[in-house]
This record gives sequence, C-alpha cells and structure tokens, in this order.
Amino acid sequence: MHDHFHLVRELMLGWLVVLFSYQVQASSLSRALEAHINLDETNNRPRHLACLTEAIYREARGQSPAGQLAVGQVVLNRANDRRFPADVCEVIYQRDVRRCQFSWVCYLRLPPPDPTEYASAARAAEQVLSNLPDLTKGAIYFRNTSTPDWPRLRRTAQIDNHIFYKDR
Repeated sequence: MHDHFHLVRELMLGWLVVLFSYQVQASSLSRALEAHINLDETNNRPRHLACLTEAIYREARGQSPAGQLAVGQVVLNRANDRRFPADVCEVIYQRDVRRCQFSWVCYLRLPPPDPTEYASAARAAEQVLSNLPDLTKGAIYFRNTSTPDWPRLRRTAQIDNHIFYKDR
C-alpha cells in the first residue's frame, strides 16, 4: 500500500512537470511573436520599479551601487531575452515545481526591509530602468562568489560578491 502511494505521487508530480513544461513552451512561443519589454509603458513602470527594487534589495543589499545596478541589469537582460518572461516582475517571480529563479522568492517569510538599504535599492532600480550601459555585458545569470563556479557558462564580470554569466 505504501509503495502504491509513492508511485501515484510520482506519476502526479510527473504530469505536473509535463503540464508546466507545455505551458512554458506555449508561453515562450507566443512571447517570441511579441516585441521585447517596453520599459516606457507608463502603466507598467511603477510595478516594474517596485519588483526590481525588491529584487535588488534581496539580492544585493549592502553592496556598492555598481553591484546593485548589476543585479538589476541581469533581471532586465532576462526580460529582454526570449527564453524568459518579457515582464520584469514575471522574471523575478518565475518558478517551477522545485525551485525559484531567485531563492528569496521561495521563502515563506522575509524579514522586513531596512529603510536605508531599501532606499538605496530603489535608487538603483530607477537607474536600471533608465537604460544605463550594462555593467554585466549582457549577463542573464549571477551567483555569489562563495558558491561553486558555473563552467558551462561564459563569465562576463565580477562586481562585489557576485559573478555574472551568459550562455557560451
């Protein structure tokens, strides 16, 4: 009986992955027909700014302005890459069955933000959305320097304690 339960559970999880994959592929196909993200669209800018501020705060809090800008630019680079959602907030909150693109998104409870650090993240987000030159040279991934290297990707920059990558 116990083994039967696990078999059914595995089959259900497998179907969820298949359905999610189909949804992602369909979404990617329809997005491929659309234009890239429009940051000047006034109804989305406040939402993009809020999401990007949160991501910069959670990923690059306490880093230099350049480090905060670089993390924000990875989000923007993903939004402009057809393999990712074309919306800044959707890039940040993208997840699959087992993981989130940004680990803090999966946390059930986050500590309240420090007002000074959050203001710094908001300034960085505003600058990123103003189309500054890309400090990451087109990176769509980054990792903390304390984690193992990603040899299958091309390293583009290291800023503060993050290393930035793009596909080879």
